[in-house]
This record gives sequence, C-alpha cells and structure tokens, in this order.
Amino acid sequence: MGLLDRFVGSPQRRFAHLALRVARGTPGVERAEYQPDEFAIAIHRTGGAGPAHLYLSNVYRETAGATPAERRERLVKLVRLMAAPPPDDTWETVRGKLRPVVRPVTFGVAGPVGLRPPLSRPAMPFLRELVVIDTPEAMAYVIPDRLDEWGVAADEVFAAARDNLADIARHSLEQPWPGDPSVIRMIDDGDGYFTSLLLTPGWLAEVGERMGAPVLAFAPDNNTLLLAPLPDDEPGPLYALVEKSFQEAVRYLSPVGYVAGPAGPAVPYSPPPGHPHHHAARRADAVLALTEYSNQTDWLAEQYAKAGVDVHVGRLIAVEPPDGGPAETIATWVEGASTLLPRADSVAFARVGAGVEFRVPWHIVEEHAGLRPEPILAPARYRVDDWPPPIVLDTLRTYEID
Repeated sequence: MGLLDRFVGSPQRRFAHLALRVARGTPGVERAEYQPDEFAIAIHRTGGAGPAHLYLSNVYRETAGATPAERRERLVKLVRLMAAPPPDDTWETVRGKLRPVVRPVTFGVAGPVGLRPPLSRPAMPFLRELVVIDTPEAMAYVIPDRLDEWGVAADEVFAAARDNLADIARHSLEQPWPGDPSVIRMIDDGDGYFTSLLLTPGWLAEVGERMGAPVLAFAPDNNTLLLAPLPDDEPGPLYALVEKSFQEAVRYLSPVGYVAGPAGPAVPYSPPPGHPHHHAARRADAVLALTEYSNQTDWLAEQYAKAGVDVHVGRLIAVEPPDGGPAETIATWVEGASTLLPRADSVAFARVGAGVEFRVPWHIVEEHAGLRPEPILAPARYRVDDWPPPIVLDTLRTYEID
C-alpha cells in the first residue's frame, strides 16, 4: 500500500494528506508526520528541540466551503508560521506584545502525551484566561517554558497582559457609543481582543453608562462580543440566538450571558429562581457545562483506555423538566464502579441492572460523602470507588429530590 492509499477515503484524510505535503514542502521543516489519532501533523523544524503540532480539526472546519486553492493557501500560511524559528524575545521586548484571551476550560488540554499546555488560570466558570504574544502575522500562546527564558513569574505575565488590555479597553470606550439602548455586535478582525474586554475591571459597567442601561454581554465564539440592554421581559429569543451561534461556531466560547461585576471583571448573569430570566440563564449554564464535560469525557476515556486504567469517566447529563422548570445537570454514581464524577446540580445513585434509586443535591452529597476534586483535572472531577457507607446513604436519602 502506498502513502496516498492510506489517505484515500474520508475527506479528513485527504485534507491531512494535503497538509502533510504542504508541511514537507515548507522551508525550515526537516520532516513532518501525520498523527491520525490526533488528526494532526507533527512538524519537526530544522534545529528544533521537538515537534510542533498542527492540529487540523479547526482549520478543516473553517475551510469546509473554501476552494482547493484557498485551503492550500491557508495551510501554507499556518505551516510557515509554525516552521519559523521561535522568536528570541526578551522580557523587555515581549512585555508590550502580551494580551490576555479567554478560552474554554478544555482548550489546549487534548494532545500527545507530554505536550505542554499553554499558561492559563481560571477566569469564569468553564472558562480560562490565557496569554498570547501578539504580532502582525499571528498570535502565539505563551507556554510555561517561556517564563524561564524571560526570568519572570506567571503573575507578572498575566499582569503585563492585563495592563496592555487596559489600554485597548480605554481606546474602545473613547469610540462613539449609541446613546440609547441598542444591540451591538463587535466582530474581532484579530486585533481587537473584544472578548478579552470582559476581563477588564469596570469595562462592562462603563459601557452600560454610555448606552444608558445595564448591559448583558455574550461571547459565543472567540471573535464575537454581543452587547445588549438587559431585557425587561423574557430574554428567551436572545439566548436562543446566542446558543445557535455557539453551537455552530468552529472556535466556540460560551452561550452564557455576562454582566458587570460588583467590583472587577464581568461575571455570569445568574438571576434568582422566580426571576423571568432565570430559566434562560440556567439553560445557558447547563449547555456550557455539558459541552466542556463532554469534551473532557471523550479525551479522558481515550487516555485511560490507552493506559489500561480501569476507571469510568462519568458523563454529565443535562435535563429540562417537562413542567417547564429550569435546566439542571446530573452526575450518576453507580454502586461498585470506580468513577470520576463530573460536578453537577445533583447526584443520581444507581445500581447496575436496577437503575436510579434516588437523587440528591450535589452540595449535600459533597458535604456528607466528603467528595474532593482530583488534582489537575479541569473541569473538576471527583473520584469515587463505591457507594458511601450505609449510614451515610441513609442520611443522603433524607434529602432525596422528588
């Protein structure tokens, strides 16, 4: 079987073959290999210490409607950037180029064993803050190794990126804003860092002052920030539009609405039960949680299977009651099974072959069963090897959800 034969068949394989040919024909590339399990090209740069990985999923989806020439041009640009020698920036020269970006919590986690994920820290539920080096050609994520090269701590890198973002935020506020409540869609061309503005303390509150009403902000994908007056009535149509954009986005971010925090960056909009916006906001929370846990479940299950680790990676379940109640998430704790539970609104206790016996709010189970999150995993997972002792189960049953 020849090389071409291994790629003939699926469109993904043909795309990978094109990417491999482009990589092997790019100056500065010593060799390149296709990694089908990762749908990636490992690019070994001349003189490089190790391979750089071009993950093909996003660019494959983004160029789905492009012509063959446009697809090739996009791949050529990406490979040239990856094949270029790493910049020799010092801390003094790179500091002004740093920018913070917001990404899903599972971003940068999946990949070959030993791959260093980008520098990051928690931002908001299911979202993390990363730092990039902004250049006219592209942006590069800062990995922990760069901190040693620059001789600085992570806090300094995040602080410098936030300082640079503050300048962008001030500039945005100096632009003309509509004096009456309007829906504004900010589309990033690569230089605006609009979704990052949610990290700037006070920015969303000042936008509300200029628009004359509190603002509800959405970031369905990396490049889109939608600003709308906080609705007086049912916000369902607005949330539905954002959820559709989120689900169709190649580089999705969040379907959740965000409002100005009491002091600091924006925070998720969480109206209380009984509020006319409660159901829409809860559904958005559940959709984001379900998306991120699903991504993590698939990747963890594959890694544990490869390593021969006998543990069940529990899936998060999201339901909307038929009576029109708010959406909720459920984790299932199966008797006798070693499981990594996702954090949820409630826990369903089930027996193999018998199904669910009862369900209890998460915070009650966490307190009485002593659940503790596993280190490193994000979003959080909780290792359980069997049901709690009978005395604890009896206590939990007293809190059963009807």
